[in-house]
Amino acid sequence: MRSLVTGVDGFIGSWLAEALVAVGDTVVGTTRVGATSPSVRRYRCEMTDAERVAQVVRDAAPERVFHLAAANNVTQSFADPWTALAVNLGGSVNLLEAIRLHARGACVISVGSSAEYGRTSALVPKLKETDPLAPSSPYGVSKAAQGQLAAVYAQAYGLRTIHVRPFAVIGPRKRADVVSDFCRGIVDIEQGRAAADLQTGNIEAVRDFVDVRDCAAALIAISQNGSPGVVVNVCNGNGVSLSELLDRLRRVSARAFSVNADPARQRAADDVRIVGDASRLLSLGHSPNHSLEDTLRLTLDYWRSNCSAPVPSR
Repeated sequence: MRSLVTGVDGFIGSWLAEALVAVGDTVVGTTRVGATSPSVRRYRCEMTDAERVAQVVRDAAPERVFHLAAANNVTQSFADPWTALAVNLGGSVNLLEAIRLHARGACVISVGSSAEYGRTSALVPKLKETDPLAPSSPYGVSKAAQGQLAAVYAQAYGLRTIHVRPFAVIGPRKRADVVSDFCRGIVDIEQGRAAADLQTGNIEAVRDFVDVRDCAAALIAISQNGSPGVVVNVCNGNGVSLSELLDRLRRVSARAFSVNADPARQRAADDVRIVGDASRLLSLGHSPNHSLEDTLRLTLDYWRSNCSAPVPSR
């Protein structure tokens, strides 16, 4: 099968491409960085460039499309909301139009975010796909609009679009999220580059953590078994506080550390609890294969190999 992955060199995209190659797909992807590999053909492409997006879709002739290219930094979306909307919504318009015109039979996985639920997340123990959307950031607004757009293209044009809402996807290669920040900080402590005092934001927040390898498997299962026009949560259904996550990291860290909560590290708006209902995903034949402990160990090992600054002399 021919699969197109937008944002193929991103965190989820890189893992998904490897998983697709492993099941025998011919994989092509869009990228902004011009990376190369023998297993994935890459196209330099900005999703805001409608003509280039159409050219890529015509050339790739995909049978399924995984739309992962995005401006996905929640904090940055407050500083620059126009970019979040231009890339996430405008880029999705360009892709869906290209598919409508040049690859109408392709299954399209539109990748949104649990941030679409926003303030609703505090009102229910586990978020279902049918719960109201009340995003609390420009990023969340852009992803909610992307999901609505995917539904419109399914209804109006018969495109095989499925919108998914991943929750807190974590693992090696991810940068600038809370788990990677924790792990990198711990490795700096282990290797003597920082005092044993880990700086954090609000550690009472609760998240539904998903291993990136399980996320990739879920996206593939949804593309195979999901129904056009539906929405699917990509989650485990288990809430873990950041405080508990730090306790688990202490157990696998090579050096003890304390925690110092810094108010300056808290977001302008942050949803305290975001936990999903995984029933619909499980009904499509997916089940997670990686424990949180396994994911944390793997992420720590990744940063142990990639934090290469020299240890200062004492």
